[in-house]
Amino acid sequence: MLNKSIRDNVFLIDSTGFVLKYWFSMPPVETKNFESIAAFLGFSSFVIRLLSEYKPSHISFAFDESLGTCFRNEIYPDYKKNRETAPDELKKQFNLCREFLTILGLDNHASNYYEADDIINTLSFNVRKSGHKNLILTNDKDLYQLIYPGDVWWDYKNKIFSHQDLKNYLGFTPQNLSDYLGLMGDAVDNIPGAPGLGEKTAMALMCEYKSLDNLMGNIDTISDRVGKKFKRFIKIIKENKKIIYLSKKLATLVYVDNLDKDLSSLKRRPFNIDNLEEFLVKTGMKDGQRNSWIR
Repeated sequence: MLNKSIRDNVFLIDSTGFVLKYWFSMPPVETKNFESIAAFLGFSSFVIRLLSEYKPSHISFAFDESLGTCFRNEIYPDYKKNRETAPDELKKQFNLCREFLTILGLDNHASNYYEADDIINTLSFNVRKSGHKNLILTNDKDLYQLIYPGDVWWDYKNKIFSHQDLKNYLGFTPQNLSDYLGLMGDAVDNIPGAPGLGEKTAMALMCEYKSLDNLMGNIDTISDRVGKKFKRFIKIIKENKKIIYLSKKLATLVYVDNLDKDLSSLKRRPFNIDNLEEFLVKTGMKDGQRNSWIR
């Protein structure tokens, strides 16, 4: 459970992961207008529970629509090449999720050039600049790097990490997570990293040197400071310096200039019940009586 001080944070939701969770876990729910709206039903129920239980005053939802068209593909064409394109049925449900949020007066964003992580990074920066704190709701460890003092990373289950929690867990500041990913790569996003340099080695080096630049500046002392077993990695790191820094660049979140910088844009707005009724009819979720779950 979130304590009162955390509940006052601005809620920033990494929405794609939650939609996919219900896409894979729920059986198809057919309506007269859609082959299935199961993923949308799961996501909309999650949104209603979140709003009802925690009552955030400021909240925003970010979605991914940039697979294959992200600016990172211009830097490295194989970025996320291992990911499958969403089928049309799932794309329709993503659209329903965004339309539902808009009808409810909830801020939401997607881009075919930037990823949801970049959008959340931008919003979280603007929130901190306004003097407020963030709650990042996600199951993505890459978003550790957004957690500053006063912020919270939460997976909507039992994992709630503060900035200090992540420093203790990682052994270095979460803002240097992209340095760590630059060294070891990320198979999920097809980020290469240094060949043969795995998670344990990258973690040990980061715990000792704290940043990639500091590691590179002291590369010849690796075996002296962290043990002879790391001596063989000196050659690997030197020979792959370019790909390591490229990998770090791919893992580093960027600021999206054209997003509204005003905190008021994240404030919940009133919604029109008639618009919601029309939406439910359009999806085939309602014929006559109002659904009790939207009251």
